[in-house]
Amino acid sequence: MNFGGPVWHTSIAGRYGWPQWKLLEEIAELELKGVGNAALGEWRERGDRAFHLRRRLTVKEMLYAGIDAVCDVRGSEEAARRIQRMRSFLPPQLAVLPDEALP
Repeated sequence: MNFGGPVWHTSIAGRYGWPQWKLLEEIAELELKGVGNAALGEWRERGDRAFHLRRRLTVKEMLYAGIDAVCDVRGSEEAARRIQRMRSFLPPQLAVLPDEALP
């Protein structure tokens, strides 16, 4: 999937058992309420254990954040550092996955 620019991204996973997809989707929508512009691009994806919602940033958000170019860090040392910093926030069953299994 190529998002072609900066996006807001939230991933919502159920803590126990199999996910209740409708509930996870509703939580993801609440998490991104008021940010981005779905008309510029929005992607919804059911993963193995999490629901992912991505939405393109508005021009105003990009200007505010000083974003003028986007760099794909997947597979880089920068990506590995970011994954290590977020592991402590993941549910235990996801925290043990290898780096390449995480989005």
